[in-house]
Amino acid sequence: MLRITDDEREALGFEPRIRFDGAVDAIDDRIAQELLPTLREALSNVAKHAGASSVEIVVDHGEQVTLRVVDNGRGMPAALTSGNGIRNLTDRATKLGGTCRISSQPDGGTVLEWRVPAVG
Repeated sequence: MLRITDDEREALGFEPRIRFDGAVDAIDDRIAQELLPTLREALSNVAKHAGASSVEIVVDHGEQVTLRVVDNGRGMPAALTSGNGIRNLTDRATKLGGTCRISSQPDGGTVLEWRVPAVG
């Protein structure tokens, strides 16, 4: 996850903040195989579409594994409800019995929340 955030730093134009809660080192490999490309896709979307100057990433491992990516960009257009990137993020969560929600914040920016059960 740290390597991915470092890889995306140049495209973003700033250093993303990342925080880990819980035993993230113990995330099941099957979940990690979906979590890592989800994080990469989320950061790539911020770099391409958000016009953001900051992004905060929180990875939590408890009863669920949660990835939360919050940027301060322009938010999602009201007309945008799907696309390949959004579909990929959702499919990765659904495959593991989880969910993916992406929404605009009232004061600008976008929140992605990807959750899957920690034990499959």
